Amino acid sequence: MSTPQRPVVVVGGGVSGLAAASRLAEAGRRVLLLEAGPALGGRARSFVDRTTGCAVDNGQHALMGCYTEFLSLLDRVGQRHALTIGEPRIPFWSAAGGIREFACPRLPAPLHFAAGLLRYGHLSIRERLSVAFAGRQWVTLSPGERTVAEQLDAMGQGANARSAFWDPVIWATLNASPEESSAKLLQSVVKRALLGSYEDSCFLLPTLPLSELYAEPAQKFIEERGGEVRCRICVDAIERRGGELEVVAQGEAIAAEAVVLAVPPAALARMDPAPLRPSPELQRATPIVSGTLWLDRSLDPEVPAFCGLIDCNTQWLFRVDRLHATNPTASQPGERIACVRSGAREWTHMPRTEIAEQMWADVQRAIPSARQARLLNTLVVKEMAATLAPNPELQSHRPKAKTALPGVWLAGDWTDTGLPATLEGAAQSGHVAAEHILAEA
Repeated sequence: MSTPQRPVVVVGGGVSGLAAASRLAEAGRRVLLLEAGPALGGRARSFVDRTTGCAVDNGQHALMGCYTEFLSLLDRVGQRHALTIGEPRIPFWSAAGGIREFACPRLPAPLHFAAGLLRYGHLSIRERLSVAFAGRQWVTLSPGERTVAEQLDAMGQGANARSAFWDPVIWATLNASPEESSAKLLQSVVKRALLGSYEDSCFLLPTLPLSELYAEPAQKFIEERGGEVRCRICVDAIERRGGELEVVAQGEAIAAEAVVLAVPPAALARMDPAPLRPSPELQRATPIVSGTLWLDRSLDPEVPAFCGLIDCNTQWLFRVDRLHATNPTASQPGERIACVRSGAREWTHMPRTEIAEQMWADVQRAIPSARQARLLNTLVVKEMAATLAPNPELQSHRPKAKTALPGVWLAGDWTDTGLPATLEGAAQSGHVAAEHILAEA
């Protein structure tokens, strides 16, 4: 009688864990995925709001065409169709200028970026030329351990060029201020998202809540190929006994062919053995605060589906029902607005009611038709450790996929992907870990 194949155990059911597990399952490997939480998705998930019964993301996301690894995950689980492909077009609102678009025409890179800048109304002609020149500089410079603020100073970027162009890019991708963010990380964003091809710069907006977009389809994909997914399972240690790997989870020892640890640094720090534990610096994280506002009526159809706010506490607005193509119901008329603030340390200790009031005030400032609406319900989500802090001094501590324990691999947006802590970096790290295991086999 043949011995049953030992599974590859993937610890963690966020983007990186699901990317690794689905790739291994696709290649015919037996997979066991263990997730400590009650459901899959990690820090990119959705849940049902008890008051309204609506599925709500714990943080609204916008993807881009350069997210090749995350798009590969969606392709694998049959969900690429659940994205709306938009142009490289972002409306930005400011109190002084109203809504002006940064819109790139279909031209070869980097001409599409330059042409978009030259028509961007929140900048003067001189500022547009300055930003275009700085964008080109990002390709060839060697920023070392400079912060973004230091690099922009060296490029001669003025206050309005920063607030109306660079700051929205920095907060959205690095989740922190220019003064504490790595210039090297922003360089990777500029090269891929702004100066890549026209298609790379396009925005892709989910038409489904996050869990329905990728987490639930990935679970189905794994299970249909003989894999197993278990939630509410905490892993305590990884051991080697007689040359074989064992995963110790809540008193149970599970024999493993290989292990992918796709968990955040804080979770990994609680596991044994000690060589697996990350540098303490990697537990420094930055928060994201998101809010969902339910209104008693629909807004003006001319209001964009999503919009950046230049001089507000809230940084981004999303018309969720319009993005998801859902219709108001008799029990919950009107529409939903999702509001996002990255790096929101000052909001982490603020009462949720006050945060919702600030968000609602920003919505009313930016969208005149909202001033006639009545607020029916609010929900504020504080993701306290949303991403690894992007400080320059932390980047050298980010580990590679290979660990000191043979057969054990790391994955996660906090590992050394060369990217900020994004959905793309998470998916890339999971795929890298899976490919290492497949190559060893």
